[in-house]
Amino acid sequence: MWKDIKHRLIDHLTRHLLKAVTEDDILRITTEGYLLRKRKLTQEEFQTLREEAKALRDSELWNLMKRELEWTAYQAMTANAKTADDIVWGKALFYTNSLQQKFLDNLSS
Repeated sequence: MWKDIKHRLIDHLTRHLLKAVTEDDILRITTEGYLLRKRKLTQEEFQTLREEAKALRDSELWNLMKRELEWTAYQAMTANAKTADDIVWGKALFYTNSLQQKFLDNLSS
């Protein structure tokens, strides 16, 4: 009974309090060009994003953030791993790190 109530509560809170990311929240590449919030970016806006991506990719802050995430993932998969889910969690962190790096690399090139 309590497990069912807990599940329903988590489901309700997730649906109503968690802001979901929609297609409008991401940078999309289409045949029309780069779209953000249903609006085509101007060349100047895109160039600004590209320069910001290059600066972030090459920054020490980005390298520190990447290494912190890698360390957390490594710890989750080794010293702190108690279950198979901990290893899956660590792999998910590595995957997230990889996706973010690819995003920056693609945008800045």
